[in-house]
Amino acid sequence: MCEGDVPRDNVVIIDTNMPMQPLRRPITADSALMNPNSRILALKAQLPGTTQDHLQIFNIEAKAKIKSHQMPEQVVFWKWITPKMLGLVTQTSVHHWSIEGDSEPVKMFDGTANLTNNQIFNYRCDPTEKWLVLIGIAPGSPEL
Repeated sequence: MCEGDVPRDNVVIIDTNMPMQPLRRPITADSALMNPNSRILALKAQLPGTTQDHLQIFNIEAKAKIKSHQMPEQVVFWKWITPKMLGLVTQTSVHHWSIEGDSEPVKMFDGTANLTNNQIFNYRCDPTEKWLVLIGIAPGSPEL
């Protein structure tokens, strides 16, 4: 196969129980998250010319899209916070998006001004989803 024949946009899924059988899918996405408990894949892609992100969730075994949503702003951090829920962090707010039903992401809280333009590196919730924590790093004062 020539280099020109190799697809440029691929998501490769490696099941650690079968590492010699990677699953390749021709998908264009900026980011992909595999569900920790099942063969469900979440994809995020920025819409060209905008600051909006398009999110999609797929059931890999059924080869079916579960749901999709267009976020009005860019998602700067995301992760599976439970096997059935994605946590989505934007510059201004934090949302939860269930893979069940046809619901859209639900705003959990607005971010504070001091979190804007800082690096977010984790988000967690307790099992009741009443205690939520967003963790990030802010740049320090410049040394003179």
